[in-house]
Amino acid sequence: MPIQPIAPIHMSIVIETGLRALGLFYVLSGVVVVRALAISAMADAAHAAIMGAPPHPAERAREIWLAAGSVLIGAGGLALALLIDVAAMLFVLGALQQLIYLVIVAPRFLDPHDAPDAGGRAKTWQAAVAYLVVTVLVVTAAKTGVLRPWQDMPAWLLAAASAAVILGAAWTIRALAVRNSTGTAE
Repeated sequence: MPIQPIAPIHMSIVIETGLRALGLFYVLSGVVVVRALAISAMADAAHAAIMGAPPHPAERAREIWLAAGSVLIGAGGLALALLIDVAAMLFVLGALQQLIYLVIVAPRFLDPHDAPDAGGRAKTWQAAVAYLVVTVLVVTAAKTGVLRPWQDMPAWLLAAASAAVILGAAWTIRALAVRNSTGTAE
């Protein structure tokens, strides 16, 4: 019995499902990174309280840069999970943010004061390259019409997605604010 080609409608469902899964992965990735940064900020605050000296400003700058990137990546993931065309713009911005960090910001401004773990930096590069590959897929999906124009989405869905991003950003700010509330010795 010959193998039947996949009908275009079925291929579309497979592509959309794959894109939605990638989107959810990046939403969860954003949450996991922010949680890890929050735990790191709490540990740094406790260390600073015990030692009586705050960590180097480069460490705080790194946390803020990574947290902002995580919100951007999470927002892009949400847009992709909903198959909204703004996902392409958000993924491009997320890729640029990562590359600017790895090529310019970290080596020139942060690493001299707060050297990264070599293995961790290698994993960061691998994640950035993978994100760049996904970004190309997302831009291609937007250009070929797989992603829908945001103007065609129901207003309630856009409002809910916007609220989720705003709440995520607020949660991120709150999670990193712990250092300010416990970072001084009593």
